[in-house]
Amino acid sequence: MDGLLRIDTGHLVQPGEEGLLQLSPADISIFRKFQDGLQENRTPITASFLDEETIADIKSTARKLREKYENILILGIGGSALGTKAILDFAKGHYHYLEKQRPRIFVLDNIDPAPAAQLERILDFSKTALIYISKSGSTPETAANFIYFYKKYKEAGGDDGDIVIICDEKENGINRIAAELGCYLLHFPPRLGGRYSALSPVGFLPAELAGIDCRDLLEGAAAVQRVVTTAADEENPLLVLGSSLYQYAQQGRTTHVLFNYSNLLVEFGLWFMQLWAESLGKKETLTGEQVGRIGATPFSCLGATDQHSLLQLFKEGPADNVHGFVIIDQVPYDLKIPGAFSQEVEYAYFEGHTMQEQLHIEQLATEVSLVNAGHPCYRITLSEHCTPALGALFYFYEALTIYVANLYNVNPYDQPGVEEGKHQAYALLGREDFLSKREDYQRMTEKYGRESRVFVI
Repeated sequence: MDGLLRIDTGHLVQPGEEGLLQLSPADISIFRKFQDGLQENRTPITASFLDEETIADIKSTARKLREKYENILILGIGGSALGTKAILDFAKGHYHYLEKQRPRIFVLDNIDPAPAAQLERILDFSKTALIYISKSGSTPETAANFIYFYKKYKEAGGDDGDIVIICDEKENGINRIAAELGCYLLHFPPRLGGRYSALSPVGFLPAELAGIDCRDLLEGAAAVQRVVTTAADEENPLLVLGSSLYQYAQQGRTTHVLFNYSNLLVEFGLWFMQLWAESLGKKETLTGEQVGRIGATPFSCLGATDQHSLLQLFKEGPADNVHGFVIIDQVPYDLKIPGAFSQEVEYAYFEGHTMQEQLHIEQLATEVSLVNAGHPCYRITLSEHCTPALGALFYFYEALTIYVANLYNVNPYDQPGVEEGKHQAYALLGREDFLSKREDYQRMTEKYGRESRVFVI
């Protein structure tokens, strides 16, 4: 698995100065503790290296569903869906559900009647399996979608035993429902949060349903694990990149732009945004110190498309960004651009070039342009379009996020800023164990409404 990723940090230079950012003794000390946690399997992401029995269950379940169903409808949100979408788009392409391959896999990740109604029109539920993914089992958007589509599934004669539920192992409603249905049940590895769950049953089962060997994802992750736990300090890409991103954030470059130069990586970029935002955007340290608002805002872009919509801002706007580029070196399919309109100078030069070649040239030109304008950049190159490379990319960014969280001294696994909104929704929707706060939340929303200033056009 050598050579899956190439990580170039040579242009993470001080704006207007020469040389790389220097690694501080404090950063190195924090990184050593982080390395120890990975080596000793104390860091939750090492739970991704699952036991063979779990993988065998995943493969068996996927095989049975593939043989029986034409469609798979996956219900999840956030970490329970973004990794799956990244895997499917990378491995199968954005329009995979329009090809003749079976089963077709659809992911519904919002409580929005528009896509739900469209799926209801598209899918024959007598030929559609349901997969319900929710770590807690109480995520309101996913639970509502499951209730709705479970009824459609049953009306079409669906077998409860063919439903798949993926959740944590706690004593809760979702596990009781699974027992009542007698359905397939897979669990999140203990301590592994939703946004870190792409390399777990959450991502592995959809991968297997799509004909992707989940062991290939794990092999890529293991390659990263070997490098980041053994490489010398100055040669360790995770230490160098993580420390640089942290130091730049301290200097006011608090937006981490990830420019993905492939449509195959669009969903990966959205997965990255949740991972970086929820893990690092905190106002309290692990010791309880109130530190204001720290972290770095993630911003995912698509190259070359967003050169035409965002690059002007990145280059000549506020100097508050660090730019990462992710590219795929070798793709299994490239298209040569034919000659046409050779009498026109704006068209004649394309002949003989390929689309991938042009994409790479535009990426390099964009990166060089940003660096020359004083903006720090790094680049990660996937050596080829293969599943192990995607597994390596997932694991590298998970480990990078946790290391940077350690530098900030914040908890990379919780999301306290999300909980208040959830609790308000529970109470306002009438969930019994939150009714005691319903009046308070109603007064709060009524006050908010009175303070509105609305213009009608």
